[in-house]
Amino acid sequence: MNIFSYFGKLFGGESTAQDSHLPLKINFNTTVTFEINPLLSAITRGALINVQLDNLKVLKVKAISSIKLDGLENKKIHRFYFSNDGSEKRQFLQILSDSDNIENIDEILFCSSVTEPPAGEDDIAFFLGDNETGLGEPSYSFSRENLYTFLPSSEVDKRLAASGDENGVEYSRINPEEDFISAFNGLETVIFDADGTTGERRQILNLMPHSRELQGIAFEELIVAFWVTTSKNGEEITTEDQLPLAEYIFAIKLEQTNIKVI
Repeated sequence: MNIFSYFGKLFGGESTAQDSHLPLKINFNTTVTFEINPLLSAITRGALINVQLDNLKVLKVKAISSIKLDGLENKKIHRFYFSNDGSEKRQFLQILSDSDNIENIDEILFCSSVTEPPAGEDDIAFFLGDNETGLGEPSYSFSRENLYTFLPSSEVDKRLAASGDENGVEYSRINPEEDFISAFNGLETVIFDADGTTGERRQILNLMPHSRELQGIAFEELIVAFWVTTSKNGEEITTEDQLPLAEYIFAIKLEQTNIKVI
């Protein structure tokens, strides 16, 4: 069953190849390479993004997604995943552009992420922002011990020493003067092949962007997301079988000149 028999319009275009008409002309047949200087600069200043810089010379796209967030109908997010389907640790390129003109790009992020299930009902309530607490508050913090989830302990210690944050890190939400802001929700549609014959639909329950300054000259972004997979290869997943996942996405902003698509 072709997942794009009912999701194809999210990507746009009439081609039988569902990976066409995408930002930077990236598709499953392209190789993507990155200029490492922006990422290296951020890492040496303590950014927590998890990437082997040597691996950025040759990256193949393993999955492509389109995200629509409620309240941002004039914008579209595309993600180009470089990690295998189902990997708890993923790397991807995220591009924000106009819905009606994908060449009009607002932002490009190189991202590394870790997903994990919530620990219990209190965790679920936190990620849903219930009672105006949890995700949506002015800041999001990680202790040193928390960060060992994302990077080896030696690497965490090195990054914290570089940034001068000995005990952990804190990221601020946009408009931090507001006590609480409701997070975004929406839909992510993912394909694992050029024809869209395999893929997933993910319901984004909550998504909130944050950032922190790195020695005054750069920023690291943190996106905390809470989502469930609601269908796979066109087959609906029953509510009782849907596993909610929290995803922590560390990201560095890139310019289009930092990326080469072959």
